[in-house]
Amino acid sequence: MTGTDDSIHIRWTKLSEANLFAYSHSKVEAILTCPVWGIIRYVKNLYYPNAQRAMALEAGGAMHDVFAACRLWQLLRLQSLPEHFIHHGHRLFGEERFTRCWKDYGGKETDYRDELINFCFNILNSGEFYDDTDDNIRTLSNMETTVIRYVDWRMPQFERNPIWVEDVNDATKRVGIEVTFDVIIAYRGKSVRYIGTIDGIITPLNANPSYPVLGEAYIDENKTASRLDETWRKSYMVKSQPTGYIAIARMITSLVVSKVRMIGVKIKQTRSSEDLRAFIEDREDYQMIKWVQSLFHAHEIVERYEADPLQAPQYTHSCSRFFRPCSFIDLCAASPEDQQDIYQSMVPGRLSPSEIRAKELMNELADKD
Repeated sequence: MTGTDDSIHIRWTKLSEANLFAYSHSKVEAILTCPVWGIIRYVKNLYYPNAQRAMALEAGGAMHDVFAACRLWQLLRLQSLPEHFIHHGHRLFGEERFTRCWKDYGGKETDYRDELINFCFNILNSGEFYDDTDDNIRTLSNMETTVIRYVDWRMPQFERNPIWVEDVNDATKRVGIEVTFDVIIAYRGKSVRYIGTIDGIITPLNANPSYPVLGEAYIDENKTASRLDETWRKSYMVKSQPTGYIAIARMITSLVVSKVRMIGVKIKQTRSSEDLRAFIEDREDYQMIKWVQSLFHAHEIVERYEADPLQAPQYTHSCSRFFRPCSFIDLCAASPEDQQDIYQSMVPGRLSPSEIRAKELMNELADKD
């Protein structure tokens, strides 16, 4: 990717490497935020038994289903790929859920806007998210309002920004919607396993007027946030998640990919200019090096402290994050004896969406083996 000494090599993970610990952007960011918190929460995957619902993550997951549904609809209506629409609808939502969500509206609405909005409503309301009486912002009603505004913003863009399709003649091949990856990244004689999901890979027609597009592409990354101000926007000038995803998108598509379009959406709409923001960020090769250096630095921390995370450094500057205290403050402030008791009382959490999808990829490899 750059000079010989700093070459980054990325390839798909082999079935024989499925037992390797899999890093993701969330895990790396957590480990570098505070090793104690990051290793216990994201490497050991441990929680307090009475942990509250992670409403921001749950609501973000529900809205990502909507974003995926929009891109699926684009494959059907704007790119005329009905078989791809069905196959990848089953992949993303399961055959029963997808069929149920589509059958009520698919092909019955003369107005495409109404068709897409109702399809998204069905996807949203058929998922696992449910309202919480303690949260009046992340509600299904607010999300439905956001769906309408998001669809109205996206529809004019669909035609000139087609989804990347690996093979228009084979619906089972990859498309640029929720592209799960499980790769091995090698750098300076070391290698780590890295997983994640790219929200969208786009091949704009203005890069090459023919279809399928063979020229420059970019990735889409959707984010839900409570604030979409300039501070939020500027953070993506250096954020490592889109940097790494661009590098991996190059490997997956064999296309020129150097840009990410960040799309931020507020779940509770206020009809202000900050309810929905989109902007393009470029990435250069030297930024790829910074990303991979951060990844391997996190790996070194894990290698050193995974066996006993209570001995890992406490980065106390992060004890208060997002205007509230870290959930592990009581653990970190306790005596060594009490720390062990608290740590032993913690329970395993659920796998993250990326971990679930990576596991599915390994199962597919096993089936082919």
